[in-house]
Amino acid sequence: MIWTIEPHLMARAKTPGPEVFFQRAFTEMVEIAIFAFVLRAGGETVLVDTGLVADPGPLNAAVRRRKGRQAGFEPVARLPDILDGAPDAAILTSFGPYAAGGLSDLAADVPLVVSARGQRDLAAPEEPALFHPLAEPLAARVRGARGIEGEEELRPGIVFVEAGVHHPHSAVVLVDCAEGRIAIADPVFCRRNLDEGLALGVAEDVPGWFALVRRLSGRCDALIAIHDPDPTPVPVADWHPTLTTRAAPC
Repeated sequence: MIWTIEPHLMARAKTPGPEVFFQRAFTEMVEIAIFAFVLRAGGETVLVDTGLVADPGPLNAAVRRRKGRQAGFEPVARLPDILDGAPDAAILTSFGPYAAGGLSDLAADVPLVVSARGQRDLAAPEEPALFHPLAEPLAARVRGARGIEGEEELRPGIVFVEAGVHHPHSAVVLVDCAEGRIAIADPVFCRRNLDEGLALGVAEDVPGWFALVRRLSGRCDALIAIHDPDPTPVPVADWHPTLTTRAAPC
């Protein structure tokens, strides 16, 4: 089945450069975007990510304490603004408040798919020092979702892949489109990560980040950098050579 991907801007944000680019951009505040993606084919609609929490005030206060006054999220839209009815299914690429935050707007009977490893981490963190709690009732919705181990084709042309690397609950969605197979990957924030071969700065497993992106280079034709303000898929041919080979980065 051939799907279309509609990216919908849900929020804007600024974050310190080293969070996005490993050991780079120390003096930069990077502008990023929060998207929800609506996949359509054959009369079906599948939602990938749900946007920001309804009240970002407490989140922004916490972010600014840690990252500076310029950091934080600016809401743009919520699910009722982008959907013309309940989707047939929903997928989370992470449990972050920018991906799972809109679950409060998602009908309770919409089937939800998440990482099974992420669900286990929510119950018993793999590394408590790195644990990011998810507030109730969002956490309850995630606990009750269908957890996927490894990977699974959810619909013809949509494959869910547990990824980890950024967080234990991070995932990749592979989508067959007219232009080829497109990856939507939580651990790849910006086009610059691909252009310059720079690992995600907040990756909990930096060598694993490179291994994941190299694997994706052989499984997709292009990748949507999930938080780049430009959601146009980046063709594998345009990625830095270190992401498609084991050559040393410049």
